[in-house]
Amino acid sequence: MATSCRQYHLEPSYKQHTAVDDQAGVIVDVEVTTGEASEGEQLPGQMERVETNTGMKLKSATADSAYAHSANYAHCEEREVEAVIPPQAERRSPKRIPARRFKYDARHERVRCPGGRTLRRSTRAKHGWMYRARASDCRNCPLRERCISPTASSRTILIVDGYEALLRARRCWPRRDADTRRTYSRHRWRVEGIHGEAKTQHGLRRAVRRGLWNVAIQAYLTAAVMNLKRLAALLWDLLAHLWRLEVSEREQLCHNAVRNKNPIRHERNVHIARKAA
Repeated sequence: MATSCRQYHLEPSYKQHTAVDDQAGVIVDVEVTTGEASEGEQLPGQMERVETNTGMKLKSATADSAYAHSANYAHCEEREVEAVIPPQAERRSPKRIPARRFKYDARHERVRCPGGRTLRRSTRAKHGWMYRARASDCRNCPLRERCISPTASSRTILIVDGYEALLRARRCWPRRDADTRRTYSRHRWRVEGIHGEAKTQHGLRRAVRRGLWNVAIQAYLTAAVMNLKRLAALLWDLLAHLWRLEVSEREQLCHNAVRNKNPIRHERNVHIARKAA
């Protein structure tokens, strides 16, 4: 169950996660999930499948902010893949002191708050560790009203897995170079264009049959048809290029025959024999 707009009611839906080659525009991987699945959790597995399908190591991976998870940044760093993924925007006027104001010390596994107090690791969450301050430290803190709610006794901070990689991505994104900007601009019309083409020209806006596997079959067949269209266009361009080369060679042979005062038929026969060989 998912919806991407507040104007629509909650309804059963599916998500298609597509990987497209930047150079040729060919679809190299397709994954279909239910609408409640998180996009960011699909990236590591999709990267491995792309390398398996193509037999080549990834150089860079582009995605929108929905994939801006700390685990994805850490996974790309481990595989030495450039992650061109914009971090999610933070609130400009948060009600409480945001987590970015807290300094994380990974070596000693502790967090220091803006008031200079230390938060210790307490419990394990699904995607990271919870760090909690002592109630005595927060009781007389001058920042208490801005930091925690009136009913809370102490401040807690969630440090997600790969938090350091996320901090590095946040620092590097505003200072990205021109090549990175061009790479991400191509992502908008490369991948989003593929989704738009599948919806408008191949009927993928609506599922033909119910069930995850039936929708996956529809997505796979659509991706295969779109790749065949690109292959046909490539072959047509190749044949046109070869035809232009053949015409230019014939014109050059005719020009040489006239200049050397030799029969054109003799030169054409030589050309045909060489082509057949």
